[in-house]
Amino acid sequence: MIAIWKKELHQYRVSMTGAVFLASYGGLIGYYFVVGNLLAMNGDITILFQSVYSTLLMLIPVLTMRLFAEEKKQRTDQILFTAPVALEKIILGKFLAALGMFCLGSLPLLFDAAVLAYYDCFRLLETVGCMAGLLLAGSGLLAIGLFASSLTESQVVAAIVSYIIMILLWLLDYLKYYAQKEVIVKLLEYLSFQSHFRELSSGIFSFSTVVYFTSLTVLMLGMTWLVLENRR
Repeated sequence: MIAIWKKELHQYRVSMTGAVFLASYGGLIGYYFVVGNLLAMNGDITILFQSVYSTLLMLIPVLTMRLFAEEKKQRTDQILFTAPVALEKIILGKFLAALGMFCLGSLPLLFDAAVLAYYDCFRLLETVGCMAGLLLAGSGLLAIGLFASSLTESQVVAAIVSYIIMILLWLLDYLKYYAQKEVIVKLLEYLSFQSHFRELSSGIFSFSTVVYFTSLTVLMLGMTWLVLENRR
């Protein structure tokens, strides 16, 4: 697993994918912080995270689209499948590499928090809750992207499939307005990205949200394993 992790990190370092992701993500974080906090003279860090969460749906597929699709296109997946490495370790190695890049791209948020602390606008528990929520949400979205990449050899198709899955999960929240039964409304709210993102970006770190994103991550990684095991 460590070898796969190092290999993927190296690929991110030498390819345009990692550079485009880090530049786009860091640039958007800086823009949101300057406009939403500094220029608006607003010390509420949740404003920043509300904007950052919305960018994840756009940027995560860029980070994950090549992970398995490129292997399949170049036929190097055959080497992976015949190597004396458990399939789950291959999946985890690629997932952790993408998660590492995501965490690296999120580092500017620590600088933003430090700036707010300098102006005496720092709230520790709220900031820690938002950062932990960002890690949880990012893990779930990365797992979706990894699953989409395992379905095809086209990186563009993998990105599109990721977008479709994420948007469908986001739009579930709107279906509750057409549900007749309270139990269905509660179910749609729980399954929706939007409701959980709202909580996390508001600094609310609930147990149900932790379970939701953890379960989503495990489910998507498990489905990725099923796809690759069937192919092997």
